[in-house]
Parts: sequence; C-alpha cells; structure tokens
Amino acid sequence: MEVKTRSLKGLDWVSLLMADVKDGVGVYLSVYLLTVRHWSADKIGIVIAAPSIVGLLVQAPAGAFIDRTRHKRLLLMVASLIIAGCCLSVVLNSNFYPVLLSQFGVGFTQSVYAPCVAAITLGIVGHAALSQRIGRNESFNHLGNMLAAIIAGVIGRYISYEGIFYFSIVQCVLLVGAVLVVREQDIDHDLARGAATAAGQPVSAASVRELLGNRSILVFTVAIALFHLANAPLLPLLGQKLGLADQQNSSLYLSAAIIVAQGVMVFVAKYAGKASENGRKKVLLVAFALLPVRALLFAFIDNPYALIAIQLLDGIGAGLLGVVTILMIADLSSGTGRFNLLQGVVYSAIGLTAALSSIGAGYVVERFGYAVGFCALAGVGALATIFYWVLVPETKDIQLAKV
Repeated sequence: MEVKTRSLKGLDWVSLLMADVKDGVGVYLSVYLLTVRHWSADKIGIVIAAPSIVGLLVQAPAGAFIDRTRHKRLLLMVASLIIAGCCLSVVLNSNFYPVLLSQFGVGFTQSVYAPCVAAITLGIVGHAALSQRIGRNESFNHLGNMLAAIIAGVIGRYISYEGIFYFSIVQCVLLVGAVLVVREQDIDHDLARGAATAAGQPVSAASVRELLGNRSILVFTVAIALFHLANAPLLPLLGQKLGLADQQNSSLYLSAAIIVAQGVMVFVAKYAGKASENGRKKVLLVAFALLPVRALLFAFIDNPYALIAIQLLDGIGAGLLGVVTILMIADLSSGTGRFNLLQGVVYSAIGLTAALSSIGAGYVVERFGYAVGFCALAGVGALATIFYWVLVPETKDIQLAKV
C-alpha cells in the first residue's frame, strides 16, 4: 500500500507538470508569432494546426503501441525531452519552415501523453476507482496550467516572450523526474489496456474491425470531433484578438484568460469525477452546450476584461470534458484490451478536426474578421451539441452491462 501511495503521488506530479508541456507552450506560440514575429493569421493557423495534423496520423498507432508496451514511463520521458528540443527550436529560428517542423515534432510526441497517463492510471487503480482518480488527475493538470500561465504571463510581460519557451523547457526536465516517482511494479499492464480477466487470465484483445464497427464508439467519436472542430481555434483566436488590441500587455491578458479557465477547471474536474459515477452523458452535455455560447460572446465583445471573464465558461466545459471523455472511452473499451487504441482513434479524430478548424478559422479571420470567424465556430458548436444529445448513448450503462 505504501509503495502504491508513492506511485499515486507521482501521478499527481506528472499531471501537474504535464499540463503545459504536452502542447509545447500551446496558445502562447500563436501570440508570439503574431506580436513578436509579425506573421500573418493564415500562416499562424497552419503552424498551430501542424501538431493536430501529425496527431491524426500517429495517435491510433501510438495507442495500439501503448496497449502492447510495458515501457509507458520511458515513452513519457522521451516525449518530454523532444518537446524541450522543439521549444528551443522555435526560439532559435524565425523562418516559417523551421517553426513548422518543430510543431510537427510537438504533434508526434504529444500523442503519447494523454493515453500513457490514462493507461498508467487505469493500470494502478483499476476501472472501479477510475472516475475519482481521473478527476484528481485532471484537477492537478488544470492547477498546473493555471500556475504555468501565471509564471508565463509574468515572464512574457517583464522579461521576454522567448522566456516562456525556456520556462517550458525547465518543465520538461522536471516532468522526467516526476515520471520516475511512479514505480513500474505498481502498473498492471493488462488493466492498463482495458483487458478484463477471466479465470485470472487476461482476455484476448478485440480486433480493430470489431472496435471500429461498434456504433456507440462511432457516434461518440464523431461527437467529440465536432466539439473540437468548434473549440480548437477559440483560445488562439482570442489571444490574437487581445494581442491586436494591446500588444504590450498581450501576454498578461492571455495568461489571465488561461488562469480564469484553469482555476475553474481545478474544481470542476473533481466534481466531474464524482458526478460521472451516476452517469456520463448529462455531465458532458453541459460542456457541449456552453461551447456555442462562448464563441458568440467572443464575436461581439471587445472589452479585454469581459473576454477574460467569459473564459469561466471554458473552465466549466473543459473541466467536464477532460474527465468524462476518458471515462466514456474506458466504458466503451472495457473488456476489449483496446483502451489505448480507442484513445488514439478518438484523439486522431480530434486532431483531424482541430487541424481543419485551425486552418479554416485562420483563413476566415484573415478575410472576414474575427467576428465572422467566431460566429462560424458557434454554429459548428451548436451542431455538435445537437448531434451529441440525439445520438450518443449513456456509456455508464454499457460498462455496467459488461460486468
């Protein structure tokens, strides 16, 4: 018990430090390229979309590999070191293609983080305790994002925007140390891939055809993809809108927007884990419904403080989404031995839609302005909400039927 407690504490630190590592400084890159490098919105959209494009190609194979490998900790450590190199590359290069190449690297490695941490968590605590443990992971993840945003905002405002990238490199190194706190012997790798046991033996993994032929899995994946089609460009576009309004304070405004959202997520994620024990669908519906509302408010409000306050809605939605998505994937894959492959499939769909949306939103904004771009995203968000409510089943019932 004492040994497993150490591993669970290690998961806390991994979740905390992973927050701002897996995306290679994420949305700050968009503002950096706009306000410091003076790139056009369409070029920025392509660069921001690059990790999603690569993720589309590698997420599913990465998930299948994580199902098989017993070196999940090593994957996390190697990915962190590669992200550190990509951050350094952005600072040292100002041309389009080197920066684009670095973001391809980010996309290749970030496909490891979410499925690896979820698999390690499932392998340590099992399905019965997964709801509250994922809620705890996500709470620490959002706390890490909030703290990182505070530090990044101060660095960007009072030192240099490049300093944000160096800060991310430090986080990558610390994350490697946190992974080592998790003990390898505490991870049940059959549990970690969602393989139920029969007479003490793990069941054979379901075929990919069986997995992808499941209607519940299909409609759930489409719904999540539609959500991210609307959601992916919102924060980068908000950062650009804030940056154009006040370049000097752009990093502080953006950090404030992130801090507001992440602060709410810390508490919402914990609630989501408990609430989801009584059913997943209605909990996640709240996240879907808030998305078009947030996009419309971004379209018609220009006051930076009001825009930052609107991020409270993102805090609620993303806090619910981060927890419930993993739980629904675990429900749908329970007993198949394909938990991580299904994560990869879902994240590939997210990568495709996020890439298309980032590129498309960049071109729309470049030609028609930010208001039109945000309104278009609100329309997609409304469509995603209707699709989810009408077609996606309650997966808690599916999971219980398998027990």
